[in-house]
Amino acid sequence: MGAFEDRGLKVLRKFGLFSALACAVAATPPAAEEHYVLMMKDGYFPEHLRPEIGDTIRFINVSDLPMSATATDDSWDTGILAPKQHYVLIVHDQMKRSFQNSVRGNLDSDGHPIGLAIAGSIDYFEPEMTTRMAIRQLY
Repeated sequence: MGAFEDRGLKVLRKFGLFSALACAVAATPPAAEEHYVLMMKDGYFPEHLRPEIGDTIRFINVSDLPMSATATDDSWDTGILAPKQHYVLIVHDQMKRSFQNSVRGNLDSDGHPIGLAIAGSIDYFEPEMTTRMAIRQLY
């Protein structure tokens, strides 16, 4: 009878440990996602993003010219990024959603400005409203 009781206690301990781990995983807040914006001399790709608050956006200058992404109200800015440089922006509520290139002085071979008319937008939303969160709540 002693061996049977020992085996039962081992099973209960394993079940308790498994239950504790499952609760810890379920209680862990969702990890932020990273989104990417490629900065090209004639535009941003993608032009429109749909991150959640708390996600990050990595702006990467893939052009051969200095570029930036600046909120249209100047509340946030990547700064001027040289080719191959990047900047990470954390999405927060109340941030300006639209952005544009603020670098002046980039000219093509004919002396015409390049990249001044490009723009993008960040359409962020509260995490509770997302499908990702709804799916996580099911499990």
